[in-house]
Amino acid sequence: MGGEGWAEDEVRYLTTEDVIGLHAEILGCTEREATDHLRSPEGLEGALARPLWHADYGAADLAMQAAVLAHGIAEGQLFVDANKRTALAALRTFLRVNGWDVRATQRERADWILSLACGTAPIELAERLRSSLVELPTERLE
Repeated sequence: MGGEGWAEDEVRYLTTEDVIGLHAEILGCTEREATDHLRSPEGLEGALARPLWHADYGAADLAMQAAVLAHGIAEGQLFVDANKRTALAALRTFLRVNGWDVRATQRERADWILSLACGTAPIELAERLRSSLVELPTERLE
């Protein structure tokens, strides 16, 4: 991936509303209820800013941006529950809206997120993502 097939100025970033919607879907609740589960709106805003910050100041590719996004949500404990599930959903959604997905089993994807709690750094997660990335067909993005 590393710069092929995408341009930094074309990257789509998730919003607070996007992540709250993902969280609501995971928990099977309304977006209002998901918002009530949010411990730190400022923390979520910070987690959502990390991919752009890493792109601007660290020339991060999409894999690294997805990794820092997932790390920020999973390890920030921003919600009362389901932080890791929300982190994984945000990681995949971020990649998908930018034309990529990961070829990995559900267990492998879960292990990636669980490993963050054991000290795996975002750079290590980004390496795992890079080896699993697949470009989505253009027609699936419309």
